[in-house]
Amino acid sequence: MMTAPFILLFLLLRLADFTSFSYCHENTRGTYEIQCIQLDAEATGEATFKRRQAETVNVPIQLSQPAREKFMALLAATNYLDHPETFESGKKIADLGAKRLTIEMPGGNREATFNYSLRKDVTDLSAFFEGLINQETLGFDIRNAMQFEKLSIPKRLEQVENELKANRISDPDRLIPMLERIEADQQIVNYARMQAARIKKRIQTAAK
Repeated sequence: MMTAPFILLFLLLRLADFTSFSYCHENTRGTYEIQCIQLDAEATGEATFKRRQAETVNVPIQLSQPAREKFMALLAATNYLDHPETFESGKKIADLGAKRLTIEMPGGNREATFNYSLRKDVTDLSAFFEGLINQETLGFDIRNAMQFEKLSIPKRLEQVENELKANRISDPDRLIPMLERIEADQQIVNYARMQAARIKKRIQTAAK
């Protein structure tokens, strides 16, 4: 017998009649010029980001099952970007960076761009993707540190821990393989390995 969560996922996947969804945040200021996540209906895709005066980085991404379910639910809540003209509030506020959302479907494509929205369904979807972007850039920096700058790993893990506490990471389960590699690497200082173990336990406990 199918449980309620599986029934919900089944219904969402039936509705998820799209081939590609992308979320891009363009920044006129700050460290990054652009940060994007592109996903297909299986929640597989690519994270792309570009620091100023640096090359574009592309990282493969596959959401965990809980994150995939949340993505599908949040996207469905916007009716697959229906009425994109209502995403922007029109209020005169500071430039927060343009958020551009696009979806490709058999019946046609939809695109929405906004700086600031008052629609909760839109801000919830945006916050989810901002959390994905956040963890992908943090993860990229940590993987680089594991190769070239091992002494900086404790500081970077502290960033991850702080972002988890602030709920600014959308798919914590995807961090576990990286944390396990740190935990097992004898060339990394013990303090960082203990940090990684603590963060992993926090994620696993929260998922129960």
